[in-house]
Amino acid sequence: MPRRHSNVNTFHGHDNIWESKEKLKIKVSTKACSFGKGVVEKVQKVEPRCYQGRYLYEVDKSPLCEYMVNFIDKLKDLPGTNLMNNVLENFTVLQHIVEEGSNETLLCIACMFEVSENHQPDYSIYRLTSTD
Repeated sequence: MPRRHSNVNTFHGHDNIWESKEKLKIKVSTKACSFGKGVVEKVQKVEPRCYQGRYLYEVDKSPLCEYMVNFIDKLKDLPGTNLMNNVLENFTVLQHIVEEGSNETLLCIACMFEVSENHQPDYSIYRLTSTD
């Protein structure tokens, strides 16, 4: 099977946008986890912009780290979607958003991925909440 590695013209990244009524200083932690352990983490500070009376927080075209690009390349090399999905069963991306001043959690989500037979992306996103 030919290798399908990312070439120089391929961009691996993500976009996020959040909205609030208040102007906050937020910090976004995006962590890749394998078998429940953090493997790599990216922390970004996001400044808001006012838009129609609300504050928007945007992460636009944030590039994935080398670890994630290599992970995607190795995943593409696996023979068949069943094996790819077996690997992805033990892989999660956690995103934790906190207000910088108070360190209060504003949002925490977990992203789980699956390779589909029709080559369309398949994922589930869960909002994690506290029982406090």
